[in-house]
Amino acid sequence: MSPTPADHLWIRLAIIYAFIQIMTALWMPDALLLQRVLVILASAAASVYLLRISRHYEPHLRRFWLIVSAGLMADASARIIDACYFWLGKESASRTILTQLFWGFEIILFACSLIYLFRHVQGSFRGVRFMLDIVIVGITVMTVGWEYFIKPELNGLANEALWGKLWVDMLYPLCATVLIFFTLVLYFNTGQLRKRAVFLICLGGSMYIAADVLHMYLVDYKSVEVRSYLYPLYTLSVFIMGLAGGRSAPDTRNQSMDEREPRSFGNLIVRYLLPYSVLGGMFALMVQRFGGWNGLFTGLSLCVILILIRQILIQFENDRLFDRLHQSLMQSETLAHRDDLTGLYNRRYFNARLSSSLQEADRAGSRVGLLYMDMNRFKRVNDRYGHRAGDLLIRKVATRLQTLESKGVLVSRLGGDEFTVVIHPAGEDQELIWMAEEIWTMLSEPYELEGHEVRTTPSIGIAVYPDHARNDQELIGRADAAMYAAKERNARWHFDVERTMLLQLLDQKVE
Repeated sequence: MSPTPADHLWIRLAIIYAFIQIMTALWMPDALLLQRVLVILASAAASVYLLRISRHYEPHLRRFWLIVSAGLMADASARIIDACYFWLGKESASRTILTQLFWGFEIILFACSLIYLFRHVQGSFRGVRFMLDIVIVGITVMTVGWEYFIKPELNGLANEALWGKLWVDMLYPLCATVLIFFTLVLYFNTGQLRKRAVFLICLGGSMYIAADVLHMYLVDYKSVEVRSYLYPLYTLSVFIMGLAGGRSAPDTRNQSMDEREPRSFGNLIVRYLLPYSVLGGMFALMVQRFGGWNGLFTGLSLCVILILIRQILIQFENDRLFDRLHQSLMQSETLAHRDDLTGLYNRRYFNARLSSSLQEADRAGSRVGLLYMDMNRFKRVNDRYGHRAGDLLIRKVATRLQTLESKGVLVSRLGGDEFTVVIHPAGEDQELIWMAEEIWTMLSEPYELEGHEVRTTPSIGIAVYPDHARNDQELIGRADAAMYAAKERNARWHFDVERTMLLQLLDQKVE
């Protein structure tokens, strides 16, 4: 999906906003309330932007970005509570509890977004396993971080309140680190997010981690007031998260099943390195800390290692069987959804996708464009050169039409020489006309058929939901009628404008 003018506007506004906040931090470092308000507005703006941009994606990706948007709104809510108490000049336990509650909810929502996307691709069982892996790695990172990095720094302090505050503050950067790691795992294992989206998510998360670590070390531990200089990092992190959703998330509406195959490196990480390597590492640290490598611990270690190897072998065998089953299901689905002659989507899949597109259009308030076409003088090609040449012509037409899928449209063959192009969400009428002109020009180029140069042109009918029809079958009928109107007029295409005017008149009479 290419960036829209609204996306470019968002990027420019985000850059200007972040620059203003950085200048505010440099010129007015004591204006903490203003800095807090700026961070609140940034989180809320990024959340609203993701809400708006998510409607352009497939349902599962839309839900993923909606959960991320809810997480950013939870961050904004926590900062609103913090700013209100700061403005009132009150310090209380309720303030800490409420803010920590919303920030914890933010982390949970971000984790849920990854689990949801993984579950959508890999299934419910693997989604639960992915969730358990996140929890296991999270516990491990927090335990190691506390025991080997935070606790040694606090050994000389007797302030238990500071210990508790640092423990809570440590949770957020460590959890964010775990989520970044599993974002990479999700990318390598499912390929549902583009590389650019993953890079931006990880960059935004890294800025969040850097700000939290600096806040914990300088403000909590060293008692150095630098919060006004850290707030721009939080603002940049949420803006980059918004940019990841608005500019870099893919529109996967026309990805085939084999394009969504898991990647081998991600499989290696998820299936065989987690959580077994984590368990082995924790066991080694426990032995070193408490027991030492005496005879009993050495024997126990060897047993644990052998049990882990045994479990990995069982996992490998189960995954190999699962992959075989998955490939068989993919082949069956391909045969059910694809046309045998051209490899394009067939009538059954076209009908199902058109119906779901209309439902999505009703929810989002968007339009669905349908281009219905056939090839002129196709019967002459069959009669003159034979059915073999006719089949070859159909395949060549399909190959040219297939190049349109990179623009996010659905291309199908209904049978014979009839093809359709579904555009959702559809732009203005002029954009549909430009698409029809492009298709006409592309399909009117000469075809080489077994040593013969054949020239033919398409007739294209254009209809739009809900402008021209009230359901999917009516939309197909209107586009088909428009195609025959183009033939009668000897025109390249025909737009069902008359139907639009008729529906408008009927709506006015009903009112």
